[in-house]
Amino acid sequence: MPFVSAIASAESEGEILALLILAVLQGLTEFLPVSSSGHLVIAKHFFGLRESGGVVVEVALHVGTLGAVLAVYGRDLVALLREAMGGRPRYLLLLILGSVPAGLVGILAMDFLEGLFDEPRVAAGGLLVTSALLLVSDGERRRRERNAPVPAELGRSVNTLDAVFIGCAQALAICPGVSRAGATIAAGLLRGLDAVAAARFSFLLSLPAVGGAALLEARHLDSLPPGTAAPLAIAVVVSGLVGFLSLRLLLVALARGAFRWFALYCAILGGGLLILL
Repeated sequence: MPFVSAIASAESEGEILALLILAVLQGLTEFLPVSSSGHLVIAKHFFGLRESGGVVVEVALHVGTLGAVLAVYGRDLVALLREAMGGRPRYLLLLILGSVPAGLVGILAMDFLEGLFDEPRVAAGGLLVTSALLLVSDGERRRRERNAPVPAELGRSVNTLDAVFIGCAQALAICPGVSRAGATIAAGLLRGLDAVAAARFSFLLSLPAVGGAALLEARHLDSLPPGTAAPLAIAVVVSGLVGFLSLRLLLVALARGAFRWFALYCAILGGGLLILL
């Protein structure tokens, strides 16, 4: 379980502060397309924390930011549930379909994937992948805008192929350093969705993905050492509050076509880390 040796003895203020810093990092980077998992792996490395492996704390912090998604998209989710109950389950079924690739990868390769969260060089490489995805999708979006200032497909609904393609991008983002938000929104843009539709599907798709990961890792909660629960709970709340602000910032950035700046950041950070590590 990640950070167990650091949290287990939450006797030191420095350890609690480190956990809170990780929570702020999670909140800031979960929704910006810069990979929260990559930043957490890198931060753990430079904080000098020692852990026995796993992703329990990462998942816990993701649960915090899940609350931010519900705060922003809660009405959309309620509307989708009402539509499904009213005999119109199409969008909800697409979300379920889009969740299948990540679910399969998570179940079939969990042990291997957990090991990647101990490798900062893997996270650095993942950041370079994120940078490439952002640049390619931003270039495609700009090409469409140049060719058709008012695209015919602007605002079109997500279809089955969109859901599968975005779902596969989400599965790729299980690897640390590959941004889930960046990969899924980029996939939506490459499929011809506008930024608003791509972001909406991406963040609603995170609900079953993060919820499922939390259920898988919940089996380890009873083995957390005494004194761990309180600091971890505070960290979850912090990640949720910071995540809410981060999500709002991303929606503004999407409207202004700022993906290339996030791509530049990921390229510099990933490349620099590969040189240093």
